Amino acid sequence: MDKFSEKSLLSLGEYYVYGLIDPRNKRIFYIGKGRGNRVFEHERECLNNSNSEKLKLQTISEIKNAGLEVEKVIINFNLSEEEAFAAEASLINAFNYIGNMNLTNIIAGHHSTEALSVERFEKIYGATELEVKDIKHRILVIKINRLYQRNMDEKALYDTVRGIWKVSKEKIKSIEYVFGVYNSLIVAVYKPSAWFVCKDAKDKLPRKDIILTSQTENRLFFVDEEYEKGTPYDENQQFYIGKSIAGLKLNQSAQNPITYLNPVM
Repeated sequence: MDKFSEKSLLSLGEYYVYGLIDPRNKRIFYIGKGRGNRVFEHERECLNNSNSEKLKLQTISEIKNAGLEVEKVIINFNLSEEEAFAAEASLINAFNYIGNMNLTNIIAGHHSTEALSVERFEKIYGATELEVKDIKHRILVIKINRLYQRNMDEKALYDTVRGIWKVSKEKIKSIEYVFGVYNSLIVAVYKPSAWFVCKDAKDKLPRKDIILTSQTENRLFFVDEEYEKGTPYDENQQFYIGKSIAGLKLNQSAQNPITYLNPVM
């Protein structure tokens, strides 16, 4: 089935929320909102973007290569656009909070953040906010909202923050500290001692799951030799860690995970 009948389209109403299911494990791997025949368009998108980096399209390709079909479910229908946005975001947040669901959505949802435990909510939104005057160094901010996991160990956090990223080779020359940021909270602060281009340092890649392609081989990652030696945070790192960047003039909702912060002279 690749489209709805006219009668079904009328019954769906203006907007609906749907899920894409992997038939190999019967798990929903994507939540979306749409109208008309939107639920069927992802497979057509996959055919036109066979080498896409999008995890959603990679998953669809794997299902197709296994000789199977993506299963589709209408979760709610006959919704207004605002109702559909809210339902989509709530479902994504709930599914992402359950660690083994592995949704492939790139962003959490319209005007939404992740589901948080009350303790984590207090830590993030109760954190002291940095002000412009507090920024005394050239800083690379890396948002790791989708990569961060509650209770991840220090080594996993380090490898998550340090790469691989599409960053300016010129700008990183002056970077003094790198922030790993989760929902505006600074969860890690590193001092990069060296930067590497992926294709030139394949034996040093941060994680074993990184697969280099023509689109990623020129991305960069860093090492922090002091961290790897077990050196304690310096006084600047101790000042920044655990604070919030929510009060700074940054585009917190942008999909690009990279932002640069410079001291105001």
